[in-house]
Amino acid sequence: MSDYYDQPEGQSLSLKHAGKTYIAWSEADLKAAGVPQVAIDGAHKDARLTAIKAECRKRIYARASAETQMNMATAAAAIAGKAVTDRSADEAKLLTGTKAALDWVGVMRSKCLELAEDPGTDFTLDASWPECPPAVVALVERF
Repeated sequence: MSDYYDQPEGQSLSLKHAGKTYIAWSEADLKAAGVPQVAIDGAHKDARLTAIKAECRKRIYARASAETQMNMATAAAAIAGKAVTDRSADEAKLLTGTKAALDWVGVMRSKCLELAEDPGTDFTLDASWPECPPAVVALVERF
Protein backbone atom coordinates (compact mmCIF):
# COMPACT_ATOMS: atom_id res chain seq x y z
CA MET A 1 0.00 0.00 0.00
CA SER A 2 1.16 3.52 -0.67
CA ASP A 3 1.85 5.17 2.67
CA TYR A 4 1.68 8.58 0.97
CA TYR A 5 -2.00 8.84 1.80
CA ASP A 6 -1.64 7.47 5.32
CA GLN A 7 -4.54 5.04 5.03
CA PRO A 8 -4.89 2.05 7.34
CA GLU A 9 -4.01 -1.40 6.07
CA GLY A 10 -7.02 -3.37 4.92
CA GLN A 11 -9.06 -0.28 4.14
CA SER A 12 -11.58 -0.90 1.43
CA LEU A 13 -11.39 1.42 -1.53
CA SER A 14 -13.92 2.43 -4.15
CA LEU A 15 -13.04 3.83 -7.55
CA LYS A 16 -13.85 3.88 -11.24
CA HIS A 17 -11.21 2.79 -13.72
CA ALA A 18 -11.34 1.84 -17.40
CA GLY A 19 -15.14 1.85 -17.43
CA LYS A 20 -15.48 -0.39 -14.38
CA THR A 21 -16.62 0.51 -10.89
CA TYR A 22 -14.89 -1.12 -7.94
CA ILE A 23 -16.71 -0.73 -4.63
CA ALA A 24 -15.12 -1.70 -1.31
CA TRP A 25 -12.12 -3.53 -2.76
CA SER A 26 -8.83 -4.11 -1.00
CA GLU A 27 -5.72 -2.63 -2.54
CA ALA A 28 -4.39 -6.13 -3.21
CA ASP A 29 -7.57 -7.11 -5.05
CA LEU A 30 -7.49 -3.90 -7.09
CA LYS A 31 -3.88 -4.61 -8.10
CA ALA A 32 -4.80 -8.20 -8.97
CA ALA A 33 -7.63 -6.87 -11.15
CA GLY A 34 -5.11 -4.79 -13.08
CA VAL A 35 -5.94 -1.39 -11.62
CA PRO A 36 -2.79 0.76 -11.87
CA GLN A 37 -1.15 2.13 -8.73
CA VAL A 38 -1.88 5.72 -9.76
CA ALA A 39 -5.64 4.97 -9.69
CA ILE A 40 -5.29 3.21 -6.34
CA ASP A 41 -3.34 6.17 -4.93
CA GLY A 42 -6.13 8.45 -6.17
CA ALA A 43 -8.68 6.31 -4.34
CA HIS A 44 -6.63 6.60 -1.16
CA LYS A 45 -6.50 10.37 -1.58
CA ASP A 46 -10.26 10.51 -2.15
CA ALA A 47 -10.85 8.36 0.95
CA ARG A 48 -8.64 10.68 3.01
CA LEU A 49 -10.52 13.76 1.79
CA THR A 50 -13.84 12.10 2.64
CA ALA A 51 -12.57 11.32 6.16
CA ILE A 52 -11.27 14.88 6.58
CA LYS A 53 -14.61 16.35 5.48
CA ALA A 54 -16.40 14.11 7.98
CA GLU A 55 -14.05 15.34 10.72
CA CYS A 56 -14.71 18.94 9.71
CA ARG A 57 -18.47 18.42 9.78
CA LYS A 58 -18.20 16.74 13.19
CA ARG A 59 -16.24 19.69 14.58
CA ILE A 60 -18.66 22.28 13.20
CA TYR A 61 -21.69 20.44 14.58
CA ALA A 62 -19.94 19.96 17.92
CA ARG A 63 -19.70 23.75 18.13
CA ALA A 64 -23.23 24.44 16.81
CA SER A 65 -25.81 21.72 16.25
CA ALA A 66 -28.12 21.82 13.25
CA GLU A 67 -30.88 23.20 15.48
CA THR A 68 -28.58 25.91 16.82
CA GLN A 69 -27.56 26.84 13.30
CA MET A 70 -31.20 27.03 12.20
CA ASN A 71 -32.08 29.23 15.17
CA MET A 72 -29.12 31.51 14.43
CA ALA A 73 -30.08 31.77 10.76
CA THR A 74 -33.71 32.51 11.60
CA ALA A 75 -32.75 35.24 14.06
CA ALA A 76 -30.26 36.74 11.61
CA ALA A 77 -32.85 36.71 8.81
CA ALA A 78 -35.42 38.46 11.00
CA ILE A 79 -32.89 41.13 11.96
CA ALA A 80 -31.59 41.53 8.41
CA GLY A 81 -35.16 42.35 7.35
CA LYS A 82 -35.07 45.48 9.49
CA ALA A 83 -33.65 48.78 8.37
CA VAL A 84 -30.14 49.28 9.75
CA THR A 85 -31.32 52.27 11.78
CA ASP A 86 -34.04 50.14 13.41
CA ARG A 87 -31.63 47.47 14.68
CA SER A 88 -30.63 47.43 18.33
CA ALA A 89 -27.00 47.13 19.41
CA ASP A 90 -27.72 43.53 20.43
CA GLU A 91 -29.17 42.78 16.99
CA ALA A 92 -26.15 44.32 15.27
CA LYS A 93 -23.90 42.19 17.48
CA LEU A 94 -25.88 39.08 16.52
CA LEU A 95 -25.40 39.85 12.82
CA THR A 96 -21.69 40.43 13.33
CA GLY A 97 -21.43 37.12 15.21
CA THR A 98 -23.36 35.32 12.49
CA LYS A 99 -20.97 36.68 9.85
CA ALA A 100 -18.03 35.53 11.98
CA ALA A 101 -19.62 32.07 12.25
CA LEU A 102 -20.09 31.82 8.50
CA ASP A 103 -16.50 32.98 7.96
CA TRP A 104 -15.24 30.35 10.41
CA VAL A 105 -17.18 27.60 8.63
CA GLY A 106 -15.62 28.75 5.35
CA VAL A 107 -12.14 28.62 6.88
CA MET A 108 -12.87 25.14 8.24
CA ARG A 109 -13.96 23.91 4.82
CA SER A 110 -10.87 25.42 3.19
CA LYS A 111 -8.74 23.66 5.79
CA CYS A 112 -10.14 20.32 4.54
CA LEU A 113 -8.44 20.78 1.19
CA GLU A 114 -5.20 21.90 2.81
CA LEU A 115 -5.17 18.87 5.12
CA ALA A 116 -5.89 16.53 2.21
CA GLU A 117 -2.76 17.78 0.45
CA ASP A 118 -0.55 16.99 3.46
CA PRO A 119 -0.91 13.28 4.21
CA GLY A 120 1.49 13.55 7.13
CA THR A 121 -0.88 15.76 9.11
CA ASP A 122 -3.10 14.11 11.69
CA PHE A 123 -6.43 15.75 10.93
CA THR A 124 -7.98 14.36 14.11
CA LEU A 125 -5.88 16.67 16.29
CA ASP A 126 -7.36 19.97 17.50
CA ALA A 127 -4.13 21.70 16.47
CA SER A 128 -4.84 20.82 12.83
CA TRP A 129 -8.00 22.96 12.74
CA PRO A 130 -8.69 26.69 13.01
CA GLU A 131 -9.83 27.83 16.42
CA CYS A 132 -13.42 28.97 16.72
CA PRO A 133 -13.43 32.76 17.25
CA PRO A 134 -14.65 33.99 20.66
CA ALA A 135 -17.44 35.99 18.99
CA VAL A 136 -18.79 32.77 17.49
CA VAL A 137 -18.54 30.91 20.80
CA ALA A 138 -20.50 33.71 22.50
CA LEU A 139 -23.14 33.74 19.77
CA VAL A 140 -23.65 29.97 19.82
CA GLU A 141 -24.11 30.06 23.59
CA ARG A 142 -27.14 32.29 23.05
CA PHE A 143 -28.87 29.64 21.01
